[in-house]
Amino acid sequence: MSTPLVEAFELIAHSHELARRLDAAAKELSKRPGLTEEKTWLEAARVRLDRARTKIGDLLDRALRLEELEDMRGDRARVLQGEAVDALERLQAGIAFAGSPRSPLIEALFFNVKLPNLRRFDRDEFERACSDFEKRLGSGYAKRMFADETYSVVVPTLEHVLQAFATWRNAFDATPLEENEARLLSEELVTTAHHIELPSRQGRLLAQAALLSTKDLLDEYGLTPKPRRRGSREADPDTHPLLEHDPPDPADPTPEERAELEEERAAAETGAQGERAAAKTEVVAEPAAESPTRTRPKRGGKEKPADD
Repeated sequence: MSTPLVEAFELIAHSHELARRLDAAAKELSKRPGLTEEKTWLEAARVRLDRARTKIGDLLDRALRLEELEDMRGDRARVLQGEAVDALERLQAGIAFAGSPRSPLIEALFFNVKLPNLRRFDRDEFERACSDFEKRLGSGYAKRMFADETYSVVVPTLEHVLQAFATWRNAFDATPLEENEARLLSEELVTTAHHIELPSRQGRLLAQAALLSTKDLLDEYGLTPKPRRRGSREADPDTHPLLEHDPPDPADPTPEERAELEEERAAAETGAQGERAAAKTEVVAEPAAESPTRTRPKRGGKEKPADD
């Protein structure tokens, strides 16, 4: 079976997403009582896929230099950008844990940095953000703080941030490969895809079997697939929403919390409008100063008001 390079690349990339979803499914299924066999199937799916993925390493990032995968660089760079922001978020949390949420080191490194916005930056904007952050890391204060025992536990996370920056930048490396190097890399990509294809399919099928009796799982998180349009093909009855969507972000507000925040925003806006209306009523318009009347001579020696 010959697998085109693009298909091989996409298959390996999808295995990463499937692994994340299997982890989320196992976590949620563990909260259900009983279902011993189903939990065993799901664990087997996770182990099988993880074992097959051990040899992937940085293959996807190295493969981007292949000429045939030039069109994949933009999408892959966007994924790597998100991973770099994830690393920054972990660094910020690590500093807050090691020191305190009000640590001056957080202010020094993340001053005027809105992490959610970094995910939407284009290439040039994100490069500037990375460069600015690296400059702050190079300051004497940052070096002294990370050398202190208090923040020694955060150093591995800091190194991961710098590596994430470098990996993102490498996605745009268009330096041509030597013919032999490109051939070996292509063979490695295709071989790895063949190696991971069967465990991915088996893992997915095992997960579908494990979740078949829990179709309501995580409905409260909005993970159930949306109804298809009328006339379209029916959804696969053995497909569980956990395998089709990314797991929920635990940092996102719950529906109840989101409703509370909306109420507070609405109340604040109403109060602001009331204050503006009250301020308008208190303003007394000053009467316009009358312009002095100028006169100009009239024929015959008499004067008459001059027109302005």
